[in-house]
Amino acid sequence: MRGRERSALVILVILMLFCFSSADITSAEKAVIVSDVNGLYNYVPADNHVAHGSTLKVYTEMSGVNYKGFVFVDFVFIIEDPRGHVVSLDRVDVRHRSYDDTVYVEYTKEIPSWWLHGKYDLDIYAYNRLNKARINELERKVKVTNTLEELLDSDNEDDFEDMEDFFEDACDGDEDDLEDLGVIRSFADSRWSREVTHISFFVCREEEIKPQEVEERKEPVFSVTDVEIDKFKVKPNETVSIAVTVKNKGIRGTKKVTLVINGEKEGEESVTLDYFASKTILFTVTKDLPGTYKVTIPGTDIVKLFFVEESHGGEEGTGNSTSFLYSEPEVPKGDSGLPIQVFGIIGILVIIITITLRHFCLRSKQFCRYSRFYH
Repeated sequence: MRGRERSALVILVILMLFCFSSADITSAEKAVIVSDVNGLYNYVPADNHVAHGSTLKVYTEMSGVNYKGFVFVDFVFIIEDPRGHVVSLDRVDVRHRSYDDTVYVEYTKEIPSWWLHGKYDLDIYAYNRLNKARINELERKVKVTNTLEELLDSDNEDDFEDMEDFFEDACDGDEDDLEDLGVIRSFADSRWSREVTHISFFVCREEEIKPQEVEERKEPVFSVTDVEIDKFKVKPNETVSIAVTVKNKGIRGTKKVTLVINGEKEGEESVTLDYFASKTILFTVTKDLPGTYKVTIPGTDIVKLFFVEESHGGEEGTGNSTSFLYSEPEVPKGDSGLPIQVFGIIGILVIIITITLRHFCLRSKQFCRYSRFYH
């Protein structure tokens, strides 16, 4: 086989491996230096200058981490000093049951007096350690009558209690129990879902740190900074998630955020924020009538659209509804309903077969020429 054809085959094999590895949903990580954290999406950003004896606070979140109501995430924090030496290593884990698709932690580090003055680098590694295959296996074990009865008849009562604790509250986050059940992957096996983010801060002398100018704030000053819709085109009665991000630049206060669709009030939610804090509110709506729907927030110029397709199944609509739910992200699909990765793999296989047949034809022609030469 010629060198070019060998190189082409190697590249195609690598692309196939990439398609298989990319089938998992990629997570995203975010990190911000803060002065206070009040909850998910709700924090007060701060300056990145600290002094000896003060405390560094970092709000860190990772999204796309939920699977069937389980969240198993580890955050690893590594700090390097101005000379490139590691001066701190910390780990924070999250183990619980919920349907939040995003998890956050507040990392704090007191600045020791022996640290040098200058720029410090903080690398944050986030690992989603869910073992989805094992969770599915345990779920099937209690759903299937035969395996459930085997569990109930087991001489070891701890087996049933372990399963009971796992489905009830994720073993209350006990690392040993979760590892015994095999539902937590090793860090090496979690590398495909690993996310890394990087931020910097400065350790300064006390007199070098300028106090932040605080303007006089007599009332809350709320503003909507972003509106995101998860789908542009949906079927009748299919759920559409709308995320509205609100920020407060005034004193602590409460404001009602109203969602309007096609000029009619669709939902409303109250949000309470401290100074310079922000929060994302999630609305979910369904529409049964085909057409274009315009999403607006009163008091802003933001306009978003989504489109409801014609129904081909003859199903009757069930009206509109608004709620606050978690919905698992869908795997991207093509027009035929198959995952996009399937089309990529099929295309790669066609190319490999074409190259192989071409090589076979060339070898056959060479064999024929050699046969005529010797005869």
